[in-house]
Amino acid sequence: MNRKTGFFGKLLIVLVLLYLYVPIVVLMLLSFNESRYNSLPFKFTTHWYQELAADTELINSAKNSLLLAFLTGIVCMILATFFILGQRYLAKRTQGLFNSIVMMPMSIPWLIIGLSILLMIRFMGFSKSMFFVAMGHIVISLPYSLLVLRARVSSLDKSLEEMSASLGASPWTTFRRVTFPAIAPAMLAGGFLSFLISFDNFPISYFLMPNGIFTLPIEIQSSIKFGFTPEINAISTIIIGISLVCLTVVGLIMRSNLKAMLGGKD
Repeated sequence: MNRKTGFFGKLLIVLVLLYLYVPIVVLMLLSFNESRYNSLPFKFTTHWYQELAADTELINSAKNSLLLAFLTGIVCMILATFFILGQRYLAKRTQGLFNSIVMMPMSIPWLIIGLSILLMIRFMGFSKSMFFVAMGHIVISLPYSLLVLRARVSSLDKSLEEMSASLGASPWTTFRRVTFPAIAPAMLAGGFLSFLISFDNFPISYFLMPNGIFTLPIEIQSSIKFGFTPEINAISTIIIGISLVCLTVVGLIMRSNLKAMLGGKD
């Protein structure tokens, strides 16, 4: 009975993985298919990537997304560090309230958040701008940086900071020499996660982006109204590649972080 249960459990996992990832693999293969209409037989070509390089609208949208995601990742990494280190000096009840407020965007649909921010800036008499887009991305991405960083900070040995202070080190010196080296991997991992959340976000950008400026998800959504094109397959493949690289980096950072927490044991 246990063998049968184990077999069907593994089979279910394989089927779920195939359901999730086979369409992605098909999309990536079609980006190298010669046919414009994604028809068979398959003939390898890189022509659509050359066409993509000449598509200024997609390229400019990709640059906007990268810049926005990079800014979001940096800001979330810095804010998460200040929040996590600062809340250690708060009362437990205040910490709980603080965590609930900061983590709330994870439980609210991004569509609702984007619409709420749009209504707020309209009520206040402001126009849509990249500033509000960036603020929206930071709001929804910050909790992910906080989660990663909190796990690392909770495992820190506070006696190291206390010893540093007892030896006459200033708070800044203690942070620079003791705390920062210990939490730097988690800071980077949280920044990468925030980068991914921002880069792929559609609802916030859709509601708050000013006229004439597009991010890559918005540009792709506008393009597929008239049907999928090989250029969309190509840019989607590049996005998948960027996401895999970022996730790999996060995984390596978190692995080294876990080893540090366990005292270097595998």
